[in-house]
Amino acid sequence: MRGMSGKKQHFIPQSLLSGFGFQKRDRTYVVAYTYDRGTFTPAIDGIGAERYFYSELAVDGATETLDDKITNYEQSFPKLLSALRSLNDGERVDDIRAAEFVTHLAVRNDHFRKSVTAGAARLFGGMAEAFADEGTARGMLGLIDERPSGAFAEEIAKMWGQYGSLFSLAGMSEDQFTALMFAAAKESFSSFHLEMADQISTMFDRMTDGLPSVAASSQRKSLSESLSPPLRIEKLATLEWRVDYTSSALVLPDCVSVVFDRNGDVHPTMLADLDELETVLMPLSSNRLLVGSRRGDVVPQELVNDAFVGCSWDFFVARDGTSELENKRKLLRTRVFEVVDDIVAEAISEAVPGGIA
Repeated sequence: MRGMSGKKQHFIPQSLLSGFGFQKRDRTYVVAYTYDRGTFTPAIDGIGAERYFYSELAVDGATETLDDKITNYEQSFPKLLSALRSLNDGERVDDIRAAEFVTHLAVRNDHFRKSVTAGAARLFGGMAEAFADEGTARGMLGLIDERPSGAFAEEIAKMWGQYGSLFSLAGMSEDQFTALMFAAAKESFSSFHLEMADQISTMFDRMTDGLPSVAASSQRKSLSESLSPPLRIEKLATLEWRVDYTSSALVLPDCVSVVFDRNGDVHPTMLADLDELETVLMPLSSNRLLVGSRRGDVVPQELVNDAFVGCSWDFFVARDGTSELENKRKLLRTRVFEVVDDIVAEAISEAVPGGIA
């Protein structure tokens, strides 16, 4: 799509942004409602972009950069987007083409980096909090039962595999070795915990500081391997796709599309369990909506913008500046945090017996 090459690299294509804008002289502008920068009216080349978001510029003789790959991959997208916007209300769309279109725009944007970073930071914070409590830390390491379990049991098994033959010469069985090591660990754990708790907290803090860089690197690596992951396309292509017209103006979320699951809960597409999906919504313009649904479901229009805003991270854009949309700014990130917290809680419950009190 137009506007990819160069230092400023768009993670939301300008040709998509243009469907939510208005013309002023020879430029297209949108109203941007942001989480922490207020509301302003940028031209579409000034929103949804970051310097070197995908890659540095190529030097003479260098191989194709990731930005180049995305630009080349999207050569046909402006024509496809124009064709989708021109369809009649309710007209069907090729399922595989729609699935690829939505998948690519979801995996390439900044929302994924930011939400993954937030989720990992909350996970690290939860794990640090858990380890700060001695009783919880004992549970995490498998030191609360009569026999070792979890991580500690695995470590004892490794030690026996490495040194068991020596202990066997002294007449010690594996069960006796395990019991001895377990008793010693339980007895000495309190002093160990006092020494290690602060160090582990510092470790998690350092890991959290490095998350933005790790998330960016991981996304770039993933995109280098596939600009539209086939498994995600396959899941989305099981839906029936169409274009719906709307009577009220749509906003464009920075996650680009959202998924409603079987329970009716909404998720940013990249944070959704695609085995549970029922409906996918992606706004094509301020009055055109690309819909993928399992049974021809229709999401009530009054819920659509709230779903888009709640699933956005930094911003959403619209054609108009209105008090209604200004009020919706308070919904930014709300659904993202709910989804992330559910994922983190599940991860911690698996690592910490009984969860965190």
